[in-house]
Amino acid sequence: MMKNALLLVLLSALMHVAFSQPYVFHFVREKMNWSGAQTYCRQHHTDLATINDRMDLVELMLTVEQAYRENVWMGLYRTGESAPWVWSDHSKSTFMPWATGQPNNVGKIQYCVEVINGSALNDLNCATELPSVCYTVEKKHILMRLMVKSSADVIDPSVKAALLLKIEQILEEQGLTRHVKLSWKIQSDGNVFQKSQK
Repeated sequence: MMKNALLLVLLSALMHVAFSQPYVFHFVREKMNWSGAQTYCRQHHTDLATINDRMDLVELMLTVEQAYRENVWMGLYRTGESAPWVWSDHSKSTFMPWATGQPNNVGKIQYCVEVINGSALNDLNCATELPSVCYTVEKKHILMRLMVKSSADVIDPSVKAALLLKIEQILEEQGLTRHVKLSWKIQSDGNVFQKSQK
């Protein structure tokens, strides 16, 4: 009974979490090769930009200075000619709006990705020096209230650990574990859970 009730409550509670991890993009005017841009972004922000959808791409391009009309590095790359495209931050985004005819790997040395014309992706030699776009994750603390219907002793540390594990599993299925830390909020009486007065 606890598993089904918990799952229903978690699914409705976690929908808010799915939309509360927005990227904050940062334009870096200094021209660097792709790995230099990645290093810079990791030292000063989180990583090179990752995009999950068209809205992220629009936000990324709004970050690029208005007067700047050239292409910029982002976090998509691959390690070899037949290797899959991956994100620098290891996110699972599959949104890759390639320009017509791209990726084409001209000269068999184009393993990094730039944003061109403000809206499409192009593969390019990683040694090319371009400005870049980094991102940080806007940190938010989200308090979720859960109703657990169970005959199990929810005060038992192993039950609390199992509940956190189930929440983490649901978050992972949604691709949300990279920037999420879960913990119980301890109430003033020292407990995590309180019995409902219904």
